[in-house]
Amino acid sequence: MTEDSSGREMYGEAYDEANEPIFAGIPSFLKLPTVDRDAVAEAGADVAILGAPLDTATTIRPGTRYGPRAVRAASTVPSPPYQHFNIETGVDPFDTFKVVDTGDATISPGDTKASQDNIEDAVREIAQQEATPIVIGGDHSISYPDIKGWAEGNGYDDIGLIHFDCHADTGDDGLCGFEYDHGAWVKRVHDSDLMAGENYTLIGPRGFWPGPETYEEMREADMKWYTATEVAQYDLTDIVADAVRRATDGTDAVWLSFDVDVMEPAYCPGTGEPEPGGLVPREAIAMVRETVKRLDPDRFGFDVVEVAPQYDASDTNSYNGGITSGFANRLILEVMGSMALATQGRSEGSPIKPKEPLGPKTDLETPADD
Repeated sequence: MTEDSSGREMYGEAYDEANEPIFAGIPSFLKLPTVDRDAVAEAGADVAILGAPLDTATTIRPGTRYGPRAVRAASTVPSPPYQHFNIETGVDPFDTFKVVDTGDATISPGDTKASQDNIEDAVREIAQQEATPIVIGGDHSISYPDIKGWAEGNGYDDIGLIHFDCHADTGDDGLCGFEYDHGAWVKRVHDSDLMAGENYTLIGPRGFWPGPETYEEMREADMKWYTATEVAQYDLTDIVADAVRRATDGTDAVWLSFDVDVMEPAYCPGTGEPEPGGLVPREAIAMVRETVKRLDPDRFGFDVVEVAPQYDASDTNSYNGGITSGFANRLILEVMGSMALATQGRSEGSPIKPKEPLGPKTDLETPADD
């Protein structure tokens, strides 16, 4: 990083001075500045964090209403500074973007559709102020209002969708007959004519839902998917390249939606519908990094959903979130880092490397045989 880092210009001393312990203060996301949603543009924000604490569209284990709070808590480890230089990718998103936390969309307990409408309004308000929305769920039903509000706020007619999930979420009426539950949101996006099937790719499905009839309908609609087993068989970069090609073919913008149940539950147990055989963190992080680098950061949106902290393996002594919440926090940072690279027109950052090349030395003499 340079001495005239834009991060220091945007955040001042808070960028690289940690003066407050992690257990103190208000736990906004990364302890970033909080602003009212109608003041996002006035604050000069490039990225706006929004919580969507809804779980009344869940069909199995509830609890994702606490997801935004848990991810924010996990994000305070480590606490400020805002400086987040990634030693692997060599990029710090806070050298490129001013990021703010806009709090949570209004939820009406017991009225799922009204809550989803409020989420849609909140995302639309962010989008109309030319900031990129990053939404923390909440169950996966929030993605339909996320996408609808984002598209309407930006005037998008056709969007691409890249979807990481254990389940297809393309049921006509979800899992239990409610058309707006967390197993139906992709179908709602498709049926609204915002997205054509050929612009959709699902990564990581496995297990026993939905059934073959739904996948037959997906095939007829030209949707595409890579099962969790196929993710392990194919080159990850090839999967990403294919998903990005499909999502950007004739579309105005791309939304990336990540359900943490796509992960192997040994690594992300804090979710409502865990299923063995999922992705491991290195796979998921690598694919998200590579996907976002290939997209236009000005025509992009992201949500991470289905974090249910009460099922997590949690640090209950310091209340700083569990391993699933920490993973979701990490994904958001990785998304912003890759957005920063894309904004700069780069595919790689500038990681710090040792003077001596990595790997075994090749200039050693072969010992002589006695």
